[in-house]
Amino acid sequence: MKKEIKKLTNLKKLVRLESAKILKRVQDDKLGFTLAEVLITLGIIGVVAAMTMPSLIQKHQEKVTVAKLKKVYSVLSQAFLQACNEYGTPDSWELAKNGEPAVNAAPKIKQFLKVADDCGVNDCENYSIRGGHFRVLRGGIYGSSYYSNDYKLKLTDGTELSFRENIDGGGIMILADLNGQQGPNTMGKDIFYFAFLNDGKIIPGGIGYDPKDTTVFQACNPKMEGWNCTAWVIYNENLDYLRCADELSWNGKTKCSD
Repeated sequence: MKKEIKKLTNLKKLVRLESAKILKRVQDDKLGFTLAEVLITLGIIGVVAAMTMPSLIQKHQEKVTVAKLKKVYSVLSQAFLQACNEYGTPDSWELAKNGEPAVNAAPKIKQFLKVADDCGVNDCENYSIRGGHFRVLRGGIYGSSYYSNDYKLKLTDGTELSFRENIDGGGIMILADLNGQQGPNTMGKDIFYFAFLNDGKIIPGGIGYDPKDTTVFQACNPKMEGWNCTAWVIYNENLDYLRCADELSWNGKTKCSD
């Protein structure tokens, strides 16, 4: 961000210098602006803007993603806690086995969410994460048949949720697409993974059982599928792994150099 601000500052100085030159000529020669002078000034502005705007827009979009994901984490945590208070922890919910229709958990949790649409375990075409048809961070479609029986919901803010029960794996897996079908529909960019454990804990993808134990935090890297990026975004408040993943670590550098 500092680099972009410096470029814009230099642009302002350059424009002021060119404008001063043109104004001096107008005052000396009593002439208006020539077409060449106008085009030179506009060209300078256009070149620098083209260099800086994409980066600024991307940084803004990533800040929006961070804010949305933290909100979803809070909403899911509250809903899961309320469901546990009402029905007990998931180990008493008669969860399905991995890949079987996930019809036991979501109906209990959705009562405490603001739901705009309830797809259930149907193959609803207006959902981006149906049947595992979403992209992974390293490229390609995930496409696992396990997700064909997920229970899908759409919240009033546009977030899509996909619930997969896994009694053998110890709880409920949840995918959250922060912007629905708007795209890019990619794990680690707008789709993020959470786990609801049988004892009532909710864990963002990428950390172990204890969120304070960073020694077991897992890597989020574009060379991988992106399942472990949720915790990184929530705790470090950035998506810098998209640019400098090899430089980052949980106990070291947590953002790219400015």
